[in-house]
Parts: sequence; C-alpha cells; structure tokens
Amino acid sequence: MILTRYLYDKAKVEVSLKAAIKNHYYQEANFWAYELYFSGFQTTVLDILDEIYTTLFSENHPKLGRYIQMKKATNNPELIATIIKNLTMKNPEIKETPNTKFVNVKRHHIETFMTKQPEELPLHKFLRQVCEYRVVGKATETEIVTFRRNWLDVSVLSTIWMERMIQYNGHIEDDKVVFDNEDDYELFYEKYDYEPDEQPLEIQMNCIGSW
Repeated sequence: MILTRYLYDKAKVEVSLKAAIKNHYYQEANFWAYELYFSGFQTTVLDILDEIYTTLFSENHPKLGRYIQMKKATNNPELIATIIKNLTMKNPEIKETPNTKFVNVKRHHIETFMTKQPEELPLHKFLRQVCEYRVVGKATETEIVTFRRNWLDVSVLSTIWMERMIQYNGHIEDDKVVFDNEDDYELFYEKYDYEPDEQPLEIQMNCIGSW
C-alpha cells in the first residue's frame, strides 16, 4: 500500500482514473491524475493515459495519438489535463474526421488541482477540504489499520512525502519512519499530521475505499 499527497491509496487512484476517463468524467479524471502527478508519479500518469489511448482510441483516432505525442514534448503539468480533455470529449468508437480539432488546456485551468497546504485550519480538518472523490474499490482490514495507525510509513513511498520526511531529518529503519530527534519529530507532525484515524468514516472511505 502506498499513500499519495492527500493520503489516497495509490493503486485505487489508478483504477479510479481509468474509470473516470472511460465514463467521460473530465473533472474527476483530472482530480485523480493530479493526485498521482503531484505525489511524484508523473510517469505513472502518462503510462495510464497511453494505455487508455492505445486500448480504446488508437484504431479510430490516429490524429489524436499524434497530437498527444506532440504535447508530451512540452512536459508541463497542464499536459495531463490536455490529454484527459481530449480523451473524455471523444467517442472511441466513432472515427475521427479530417477536420478533427483538439483542445489545449492552459495552466490557469488546473490551479485547483495544485497541491494545497493547510491554512488557518486545524490539521485534522484538512483532508475534509481536499478529498473530494471516493476511490473505486474496497478497503481490506489490513489497509484500514495501516491508514489509521501507520500512514506515514507507507506515504513516504510517494516522492512528496519522502521529501517532507527528509526535510525534517527523518529516515527509514526496518520499514518505519524515524526522526533524528524529538524536536524534528514534533515539527514534522505539527505541520503534516493530518490525523487520518480521526477523520469521519466518509473521508477515510474516500481515501482507501468503502468497507
């Protein structure tokens, strides 16, 4: 189990992203894609989008494929929303026309998906502000316990949490996060302890799945 920037189960976020695109849910698909992207899994997002294009769109939408490859050279965050926008607005079963047009998403359109920090909020209320959607799938008993009691040990498998841990002199010993001293430990938790075990069940289920 790996937890993302907002403590979502990464594996279920991937499934949720695929489902949202197939259902043409543009906003939700962006939410899942950027949850992965800004957690440090940029390559994973692009691989998923490539897989969806190849599986569903490549036969009837060759121009879209060339457009996606061209846009990928830009290598910026809005690239993700651009690809998703063009996938969700097209029917994979209908052949593209000679005058097919594509949409180019701008940076200001994705600001809502940028990583937020708690501001003037108790930390334990932060996840209620940012965990808008529920992942596809069911949580196991082991996942529930891990989410509530050992969330940091699995969240540092995401780049964003690894960087945060290192900033406060944390490191991993025997698959557990430890800090060099008590002061570093307290400073880290004062800034980043979102208290997943104290969240309403609705938020916990949003993050790791229903049970």
